[in-house]
Amino acid sequence: MSGRGAAPGRPEAKTRSPRAESKGLVPMLAVLLLACTEPPMVQPPPTRRVAPAAAVFSPPSGFTKLRFGLVPFLSAETMTASHKRMADHLSKSLSVPVELIVGDSYGDAIDRLQRGEFDLVELSPLAYAEASGRMKLRCVLQTIADGSATASGYIFVRDDSPRRTIDDLKGASFGFVDPMSTSGSLMARKLLKDKGFDLARDLGKTEYLGNHEAVLLAVMEGRVDAGATYQGSFGALRRSKGVDPLTFRVIAKTPRTPRDIFCVRPDLPSEISDAITASLMPLSGRDRAGREILGPLNLNGFQPANDSAYDLVRAVAAELKK
Repeated sequence: MSGRGAAPGRPEAKTRSPRAESKGLVPMLAVLLLACTEPPMVQPPPTRRVAPAAAVFSPPSGFTKLRFGLVPFLSAETMTASHKRMADHLSKSLSVPVELIVGDSYGDAIDRLQRGEFDLVELSPLAYAEASGRMKLRCVLQTIADGSATASGYIFVRDDSPRRTIDDLKGASFGFVDPMSTSGSLMARKLLKDKGFDLARDLGKTEYLGNHEAVLLAVMEGRVDAGATYQGSFGALRRSKGVDPLTFRVIAKTPRTPRDIFCVRPDLPSEISDAITASLMPLSGRDRAGREILGPLNLNGFQPANDSAYDLVRAVAAELKK
């Protein structure tokens, strides 16, 4: 039989359809296209913004130490310990050592300020009213504590005392702090006067014990029946001596007065006073770093100084002098 058979031993050739050839070309074309296409641009990582470092304060010529004066409203030992972290903070900010100097009394601190022995001083309200009447002061900051720029004073007794009201104090022995203490003398005497007391006639023995800590201890130990102190003194005694605030009982509160004020000597170069303000004003009890500095002082922070806030203290002092 004749025909077109395949040659013996040779496989029969298969014919590929055009469609099949087309399918085979697709992957190859894709590879070629990818090879010719420019690779996508890789975006560089975002540049990290670094805040510029704060300028380092350069002390002016002749300024080699900051003398920080303190009114002794607590014992000298307690005052030095509680202000140490603030002094260290100022030293770092000002690039000079800071010397803490506690006055022997409220009046001594004012005298030393007037003699130019302090560069910076923390004054209680009546001490400030007295000092500002004797010399020109540049004040920069007021303290804030317990969430307020003002505070009450307390008249208090020991918790087991039978005396529970102001009237019960007739004939009682009484401990004041210092004649120039606001809550430890001025406002307490004002309250007693307004209640009809003649201090020389209606109280028993009265004495000035020098600081709030001494008054609290005198009442606790029974050496005096009652005393006058500032709002934060019970907490301060707990921190320094471990005494439970419930050892005492408050029987009266005085009107509120502004808290302490920070002033600099009149001739201190403004660049230094500005640096002090810039160092202290941002401190806040809301952050850890601020709490480490302010916590030992029981402060929340600072606000700008306002001389007129102390007019009430001046008025009460003038009234009692009469």
